[in-house]
Amino acid sequence: MLARLNNPKLLVGTAVVIVVAGLLIAFAVNSGSAGDRWQARCASPPSAPAGRQANLVAEARKALLDTGNEPRVGIEIVDLDACAIETRWKADQPQPAASVVKLLIALDLIDRSGVPTGSEATAVRTMLAASDDHVASRLWQQNGGPEIVRRQVAKLGLTHTTPPADAGQWGSTRMSPTDVVAVYRYLTAKLPEAERGFLTEAMENAPRTAVDGFDQHFGIPHAFPGTAWAVKQGWGSSEGRRVLNTTGLVRTTSRTYAIAVMASWNDAIDWPAATSAVTTALGALKGSLGAGKA
Repeated sequence: MLARLNNPKLLVGTAVVIVVAGLLIAFAVNSGSAGDRWQARCASPPSAPAGRQANLVAEARKALLDTGNEPRVGIEIVDLDACAIETRWKADQPQPAASVVKLLIALDLIDRSGVPTGSEATAVRTMLAASDDHVASRLWQQNGGPEIVRRQVAKLGLTHTTPPADAGQWGSTRMSPTDVVAVYRYLTAKLPEAERGFLTEAMENAPRTAVDGFDQHFGIPHAFPGTAWAVKQGWGSSEGRRVLNTTGLVRTTSRTYAIAVMASWNDAIDWPAATSAVTTALGALKGSLGAGKA
């Protein structure tokens, strides 16, 4: 996903087989309980932040601003147990979603035909866990492209999410951190257990290397070692900018959080600098969650 956000990812066949085989083993080991693990009750809009995290937000922003290259960032972290916004910064401003939009593609598929089975289940799991663009592009075209986004916007009540201007560029769908967190609130509070388990098992088993060879363990996976997480990452290029999003669910020893950190830079930045900055920023925010004690 390094040139056009919705172009098929090119990888030698043996690497794809290795990724898929590893995912199948992980799903077999972890099957049967993910729906319960990630159930929460934050169905209503969360309460406003208490305003005590200003220093942590400033530290996180500094990590991103220090990269130069015209960074733009939005942040929202919600405590799903208290149903309260823990931290936010420009959370209502839409950003290119990149592969985070695959959550909407998967939810729309489930709405239309239920939890997939057989080879389709394997394909959708790989789309979510290993960020397979081939599957995403097929489902996007098969199920109406931008209409997928419009249906999910209406169903979930998303207020800052719009389909891509170019109907074929699904990765250029724009979402705000608030809307991404709203998707996770729906997934944990309203989605039936079987559907929730199907999605979160894939997200729990996201391998370090995605189908296109990108190291997708930046942000949440790297900042929360030893902590339970279920993630959908996003990276790529849109409108001449490099996009890097880390989003997902994190469970500490005592709390469950939904996290969305969405960033972009002009295309002069290199990927190691961008991934390091996002991970450092999230590490700064971690102090507000009790996750540092997990």
